[in-house]
Amino acid sequence: MVLKGKKVDAPVVDKTEVKDNIQNTIPDKNTPTQNPAVIKPITAPPVVLTQTQKDLLAKETKAVLVRDYVAFADILLEVYKNQWAEIDDFKKVESEFYVYTYNTYWLKGDLANSLKFSTIVYNKISEAWRFRYLRILTLEKYGRDAYNAGDLKTAESYAMQILQMMYRPEGANLLADVYISKINTNIKNCETAMAKNNLAFIWDYEISQDRRDTLTSLKKQLGL
Repeated sequence: MVLKGKKVDAPVVDKTEVKDNIQNTIPDKNTPTQNPAVIKPITAPPVVLTQTQKDLLAKETKAVLVRDYVAFADILLEVYKNQWAEIDDFKKVESEFYVYTYNTYWLKGDLANSLKFSTIVYNKISEAWRFRYLRILTLEKYGRDAYNAGDLKTAESYAMQILQMMYRPEGANLLADVYISKINTNIKNCETAMAKNNLAFIWDYEISQDRRDTLTSLKKQLGL
């Protein structure tokens, strides 16, 4: 150990020397520092397609090029049945066709074709989540348009179509808005029993917090 420029012997405890390690912890400026080892990510080798897969991929690509959604859906079903959907080549074709459909129809407000083509694929292979999501978006837009026009029956129908596919907040929140509107009308018309029935129907759905707060307020208004 160094003390005021003088080196002194390290203390001894129980006859065991306590070594002076202070100097060892100071890096030597003449010794180059070593860079930490770079750990490279492990990447899976590219999948080499079998001839059967190549033939199916060629058919799928052709269906996309001619915009044949029925043929595409039939081929996509076979892709999913064989558990090939996550193979890059197949995933790329499906993804690009979804993007085309989204940009060409949904994004431009062509709801009729957006629903038509997404439904063709969904009805054949519901596991194809890209086209399933496009169908949900389109149904919600139809439902919102109906709700904003005051057509609660049609809006509810679209919400239920979404929820019959799977639970999605797009469907649940639309349904909640429909029933909040119904309950408010019931209260206004002194239809307390009907208001309570409508509240009971929608209460257990998982919905956004603002809608939950509204339902809670309505529940208090009804004395529940």
